[in-house]
Amino acid sequence: MIIFKEEILHKSNTIGGYKLEDNNHHYLLKEKFSQGAHEYDRQRKHIIPCLEDLYEITSDLAKVNTSKPRILDLGAGTGLLTSHIHRKYPDGDYILLDLSEEMLNIARTRFENLPDFHYVIADYLKQDFEGQFDIVVSSLSIHHLENNHKRILYEKVYQHLNSGGVFINADQVLGPSPANDEEYYRNWLNKIDVGSLSESEKTFIFDRMELDNPATLADNFEWLEEIGFVDVDVYYKYYNFVVIYGKKI
Repeated sequence: MIIFKEEILHKSNTIGGYKLEDNNHHYLLKEKFSQGAHEYDRQRKHIIPCLEDLYEITSDLAKVNTSKPRILDLGAGTGLLTSHIHRKYPDGDYILLDLSEEMLNIARTRFENLPDFHYVIADYLKQDFEGQFDIVVSSLSIHHLENNHKRILYEKVYQHLNSGGVFINADQVLGPSPANDEEYYRNWLNKIDVGSLSESEKTFIFDRMELDNPATLADNFEWLEEIGFVDVDVYYKYYNFVVIYGKKI
């Protein structure tokens, strides 16, 4: 009887395959990033010590056999990553998808008057990607998901990639042991430029970090390879910041 009651409770807290706490997590993400949208670009440079490396390497790895690729940026935010890729593929067709309308409004301004830019305000776990893509990228976003949702998203990305298409995720990972995570955090605290942030900004950023839920590099590799991605690799790693790559054949 106890197991039965637990099952009923679990089902009663589930809507459309998502537990209520999952929906609450997504709501908090949307609210936190919307609130910080106008300061996001400036803050990133102070709190991600290897930010330019992440973007440049992701852009460099975005290699496909067409000069006009269809490109999807998941959790695109203000369009920072997309701006790097656009320099490489000025004739590409871009879809920027994000939970936060405020973040995407900044992206709209960034790419104002440029053709072939499309913006979707949605949860990328639930949103239909509509068609196939040559390149799918994400930066500093997927680590917010629960692990089972990360795998679901990777499967979804794979299904919407053209043959020869690539998926590149610049993100954060969990260390293989608590000692590794402690070293990651120690290094991050030593490298970030907190002096350039106000006390309220620091409080806001540390509060937002409570929503982080990274997976280990090994788990990411396992999920991608099980799904069918080939040439899976980490082309860049700076402590807990990584650029993970996979290709669909």
